[in-house]
Amino acid sequence: MESITLVNYKILKLNIPLKRPFITSIRSSNSLKGIFYEVLLSDGSVGYGESSENIKLTGESRLQMKRFSKEFLDGHLNVPVEKSISDLKNYPKNIAARYGLETALIDAMARHRSEEINELLNLNLSKRKMENDTTISILGEQETISETKRVLKKGYRHIKYKINGDKSEIDRILMLQDYIPNGVSIRIDPNQSWDCKNAMDFSKELEKSNLNIEFIEQPVKVSQVQLMKRLSISCGIPIIADESVFNLEDAKSVIDKGYGNAINIKLIKCGGPLEAIEIANYADKKGISCLFGCTTEANIAMTMASYLSAGLKNVNYIDLDGLDYISDSPFAGGINDSHGVITIPSQNNGLGITLREDKSNEYITDWL
Repeated sequence: MESITLVNYKILKLNIPLKRPFITSIRSSNSLKGIFYEVLLSDGSVGYGESSENIKLTGESRLQMKRFSKEFLDGHLNVPVEKSISDLKNYPKNIAARYGLETALIDAMARHRSEEINELLNLNLSKRKMENDTTISILGEQETISETKRVLKKGYRHIKYKINGDKSEIDRILMLQDYIPNGVSIRIDPNQSWDCKNAMDFSKELEKSNLNIEFIEQPVKVSQVQLMKRLSISCGIPIIADESVFNLEDAKSVIDKGYGNAINIKLIKCGGPLEAIEIANYADKKGISCLFGCTTEANIAMTMASYLSAGLKNVNYIDLDGLDYISDSPFAGGINDSHGVITIPSQNNGLGITLREDKSNEYITDWL
């Protein structure tokens, strides 16, 4: 039987304004800046992918991502798609570009086979309710209160707060005891901003509060592995390793050496769905839970991440709120995220993403 091959592609700029600034201890952003991929297979099947630029996280600029992607796809024209997908793993320094490329190729193959993504990836979708969170940036006290009230009114049951290493930030979180009901959990993400003393003091203060804190995410720098281990043992709140875990080897090190109680998987960090599955499966064998997270991303990445979250049994936390921040989208279809509950439509058409004719030219443009 003739192999299905890649015969053509498009690499275009993706720019979407955000509804509100996204502010962490590391960066501030007002827009989603990324790449949109469209691949065409020899049978006419089309697949879509997206990659977000996050230089602080991956070190890759959008232009670098484009150059790598063009070189890779040019070198894999008329090559069987399965080989193209497997060859992506040979480029460990190009993870931001890789996850968009791999997503597009997998989407195209699923459409070729008239399968859902989980079928192609041999994942059994969980029947459990997929409870998502929403993220509140680093803001002033009154803005934090207003945002908290807004998302509570929308029905969110999990709220993530970005914070930095100042003591005032802990006070900002503790004041929420007057506003957040018992049935709502919060998640704390310092993005590596705590030092040794702060990490011990802040974690104790949070632990003593009346807040229902699910976890603290990557409180200290990646290099401070012993402090991560100490916190993982001594703190009554689970510590999740985020920036410490990019690929499978990182996950093995963190899990085997106890540098976190759980790990955060992101497509942009690991380079694509296949590596994400390997990481989650290894963690599962070791009895470790996973958080599936994201960066500033749109429908394509959020839908792929949601399929993985639903199909990997040890993904116990979901942080896929990219659609909360973008002001609009050139894409239709894929997941539905309604106030903190993700649903995946039943369809046999890959990711189920289509382009919106009225919006695609506004947010997807060629390179000048």
